[in-house]
Amino acid sequence: MKRSRTYKELKYLIRRLAKDRVVAALSAVSSLPIFVLLLIIIFITWQGLTAFRMLGLEMFGFRWDAEYGYFGATPLIFGSITVVAGALLIAIPIGVLSAIFLAEYAPHWLRDVVKPMVELLAAIPSIIYGVFALVFVAPIIKEVFSLPSGLVALTSSMILSIMTLPTIVSISSETISAVPKEYRRASIALGATHWQTVKGVVIPTAAPGIVASIILGFGRAIGETVAVALAIGARAKVSWSLLEPMHALTAAIIYVFPEAAYGEMSWYVCFGLGVILFAITFTVNTIASFILRKVPRGVIQL
Repeated sequence: MKRSRTYKELKYLIRRLAKDRVVAALSAVSSLPIFVLLLIIIFITWQGLTAFRMLGLEMFGFRWDAEYGYFGATPLIFGSITVVAGALLIAIPIGVLSAIFLAEYAPHWLRDVVKPMVELLAAIPSIIYGVFALVFVAPIIKEVFSLPSGLVALTSSMILSIMTLPTIVSISSETISAVPKEYRRASIALGATHWQTVKGVVIPTAAPGIVASIILGFGRAIGETVAVALAIGARAKVSWSLLEPMHALTAAIIYVFPEAAYGEMSWYVCFGLGVILFAITFTVNTIASFILRKVPRGVIQL
């Protein structure tokens, strides 16, 4: 009897040890993406800091002409932020209003049709958006504003606004839908209409999630490459007008990097631009994560 009990205990320990090994193996596999990400960050930073060390403040100069050895990144940073800001000016009202409609007013059958279609926009390859901007949007912009070319910042902004809509609509609608029903019932019980409840109770409660969706949309747009490169015009200049060609960080990288040889200044500068882009994206995503923590308990945490 005692021997049988010892055998069962040994068998239990073996099973427990096997499970622990499986858990350890799964933990190691799950940490692999983090390890790869760290390697990418270290490599890009190591290569990029060489450009900052060799150029110094010239890295943030106002002239960009890689062919003649001018690597001032300020026009590229300005162009990227300007184009994305223009995209958000278009996408925010459309996206937030669409999210409110889907979460509060649309019948279930319409919501089940429209929401997957909006989210499907995120699955379209960037090159398709770029070609669409080049063939369809640019000629319209050229004709409407009587410009010599339709490849201007506004064209890129319009395309980026479409590409950021899935992020804004999806996260905002989920956040609005997750506002506790008790909030709505209490407001209506006090005599408020549905719209007054949405405007005065639901939207303020879901505001952190809505703001976070906008910031994440910014992070999505600032890193876009092909669509921007095809539509922005690739002229490095600081301008406040969306009707002029500009240049962007991502576009400059794909134009210069294929022609750059290892060890050349242009090689290191491309990685330096990558460091700047990564810093902007990391800062934006960190701010979005911080804002999402402000979402009241009971509202969805993304």
